[in-house]
Amino acid sequence: MDETTPQPGNDPRMTERWQSLVDIMYLSQVTWLYLFSAIYPVMGLFYGILFLTGSISPKGKRVGRVCLILGIINTAMVILALVLVLTLGLAGALAGMGKD
Repeated sequence: MDETTPQPGNDPRMTERWQSLVDIMYLSQVTWLYLFSAIYPVMGLFYGILFLTGSISPKGKRVGRVCLILGIINTAMVILALVLVLTLGLAGALAGMGKD
């Protein structure tokens, strides 16, 4: 190769492009992880605990904390919805029993 061809390690623009590609891939993976944690609360709790206890970096611990919070919020909402549906269903059944 001649001296005019830029090498990936020598060209700061190429290094910046690779770093931006890595950042984009990281953000897309974290976004999908957050979305998955919000839809499936058990998996959000699992991933949250896994990342909080197993990660060394502060970024990983932050991702784990967010997944855990999303999992807890979604679990509470599911339990509240189940209680509400059961309460309303029971109230409707009991109200219908007295009209016979």
